[in-house]
Amino acid sequence: MKATSKVLVGRQKSPWLAVNLSAALPGMGQIYEGAIARGLVIIAAHLGLVVFIFWSIFAPRGNTLRGLITLIPLLSLYIFNLWDSHHAAKRGITLNEFSPLRYQSSDPWYPVFLSQILPGLGHLFLQQTTVGGTLLILGIFTAYLANFNSALLPIPPIVWAVSCGLVYRAAPARQRQWSWLGGLLVTVLITRLAISSIPFVVPQKVVQCIVPSESMLPTLEVRDRIFVRPRTFEYSLAVGDIVVFSNPERTPIEQAGELKNLMVKRVIALPGQQVEIRDGQVWLDGIPLVESHLTAPILYQWGPQTVPTNHLFVLGDNRNNSRDSHVWGFLPQAHVLGNAYKIYWPPERVQPLP
Repeated sequence: MKATSKVLVGRQKSPWLAVNLSAALPGMGQIYEGAIARGLVIIAAHLGLVVFIFWSIFAPRGNTLRGLITLIPLLSLYIFNLWDSHHAAKRGITLNEFSPLRYQSSDPWYPVFLSQILPGLGHLFLQQTTVGGTLLILGIFTAYLANFNSALLPIPPIVWAVSCGLVYRAAPARQRQWSWLGGLLVTVLITRLAISSIPFVVPQKVVQCIVPSESMLPTLEVRDRIFVRPRTFEYSLAVGDIVVFSNPERTPIEQAGELKNLMVKRVIALPGQQVEIRDGQVWLDGIPLVESHLTAPILYQWGPQTVPTNHLFVLGDNRNNSRDSHVWGFLPQAHVLGNAYKIYWPPERVQPLP
């Protein structure tokens, strides 16, 4: 019996190490157990779902609601990935040897898993309340501060990784697996840093705005939520683009740092182009501008005038009920936040914008 026991121990894989690896990077626990094909499938499935979610939410033709709903199978797959990694590591070993109670009390990787959930939880499980409480407060506090200061972004992942390392040292164990700990901590640090970076990276590429008025009917309705590509996205404006901009009738000092009181209109003419409004329509460089999105002829006359350098001529699609360039003149390009490219909410209004 003793010889058989030694063989089992030699082949033994730690279920909670597998769970830790899969928690840090889905599929890695399965690869650790030798189920390489299954691990790669789980990795590919997670990546595929994440890509689909981002595409559905942010791509012009993606369906925002479908992307949000896909979070449910992603979370389900992640939970299954944790269960499967734990279950697979226990194959060939008796239930008595690997009961949850025994693992929770003797496996040093179990408190590490708790500390992946929240720093300090593993120490609290080991009844080290002072260290555990300190790490828990530090983790939550630094994560909160990082929401307001991107310079603090690396701090919470470091706290999480340090907490996992410290609790592994503190947990009672007959044998340590330091090489696996090092790899796990690096993975925890990288993945948590990547995830926590998303709220800071996305606003640099996409800005969310709410349509404030009926001036862009029927294209945009009041309270439509739209995605806007910031000017830093290096997008070249064209006639027909829908742009979001700060109110040109207010000074930059009055609206510095504000995302309120923004306006949304359609670009009608670019610098150097001559624009005129007569006979119920827009004339651009002497040629009538075809606008299929309009539902009524324009009731006023304007121009002709040439758009100055670094300016735009913009109008609302609800031409006769819009305060725009025909009222306050040309729009300085410096006021432009970016171009609107998608209605992302409400669900029944989701559509790309020209």
